[in-house]
Amino acid sequence: MTIIQISVISIIAVLLGIQFKTVKSEYTTLIIISASLIILGIGISKISQVVNIINKICGQYGFSAEYISVLIKIVGITYICEFASDICKDNGFNALASQVQIFGKVFVLILGIPVFMKLLDTINYFIL
Repeated sequence: MTIIQISVISIIAVLLGIQFKTVKSEYTTLIIISASLIILGIGISKISQVVNIINKICGQYGFSAEYISVLIKIVGITYICEFASDICKDNGFNALASQVQIFGKVFVLILGIPVFMKLLDTINYFIL
């Protein structure tokens, strides 16, 4: 049902955006940003279900919650950066959109370093 809600919201936003584009183009931007924020809110409300499933998997298989936390943060960062980048692109600020994407990639790299270090420690443990 959620995907239908998201689809309807996006179609309504596009139709309103097309309607207002000829009258006041800044209204189109506000409509699209508002619809995007509503869709983002719906997505965030579903995150608790994903976290519960991941916690169940961690408990079942003995994974560390620390690594799952990093994974969730990385997914969140990429989603937010893509969201911001797309809004910049839609408004003609391609250079700013590229900077947002680069920042997101660097931040994901920073978050992934502890996981990479643990992987190297594990490899080193099995070699020695």
